[in-house]
Amino acid sequence: MTTISKDKIKDLYFINLLYEIHRVMEKIKLFENKYQVKFKEFEKLIKSQEENFTLWDDYMEWKAYEKKLHELKKEKDNLDAGNYTLS
Repeated sequence: MTTISKDKIKDLYFINLLYEIHRVMEKIKLFENKYQVKFKEFEKLIKSQEENFTLWDDYMEWKAYEKKLHELKKEKDNLDAGNYTLS
């Protein structure tokens, strides 16, 4: 029988979390490179002009990645601070 410690499980979870953060950041970089602005600037731009479905689609996707990144970073901060339980 193999025994896996709680610390090992935490480490594996942490590694997966870092991977997810990296993956989402890469998606965000694609949008930043495509439009040559950060998200907040793009959001102002899209809200100040006539409706453009292509831009709006990119905006919605980019916004979802920004939200996901925020959630993942918060989860990482909680893990770093020891604010987690194993069930």
